[in-house]
Amino acid sequence: MNNTMPGTLNLLLLPLLWVFTCLSACDSSQQAIGEDVAKVEFAQHENQKVFGNYTIHVNTLTTDQLPSEVARKYKIARSKSKAMLNVVITKNIDGADKPVTGTVITVARNLASQIKDMEMREIIEQDAIYYIGVISVDNEENIIFDIEATPVNKSEPFLMTYRQQFFTE
Repeated sequence: MNNTMPGTLNLLLLPLLWVFTCLSACDSSQQAIGEDVAKVEFAQHENQKVFGNYTIHVNTLTTDQLPSEVARKYKIARSKSKAMLNVVITKNIDGADKPVTGTVITVARNLASQIKDMEMREIIEQDAIYYIGVISVDNEENIIFDIEATPVNKSEPFLMTYRQQFFTE
């Protein structure tokens, strides 16, 4: 009887092996197609990366957590099933981090490599500059954000990968 167990286990693991193989192939093809610049990955619970004089700050939340006046001001639907990515670019000037403008392009995908439409938009307030984008998410869904941030007057982008799991229930 125990002889059937490894065979059954192998049959159960085959789809997982196929998924991992496909994901590895997708990652390696993206590297082959992508820039010569290395992509930096955020560690779990890490929200900023330093690139010389620049720091890229990243955070996510479900939009139901936004205060209603903020959501209304920026026309963001408040919902547990909507996730917002917030990216801030700062530059160290005379020992202090100051927000700077730039270009932020993001591709959001789930673990099945399904791309989620995400358009980033710039928000400029008194002393802050934000780049935000909103996508739909399912409960316990893991989203991988491939972020390309290029500060104004820089020719090469900073490439990062940020991963977050969302809980909507």
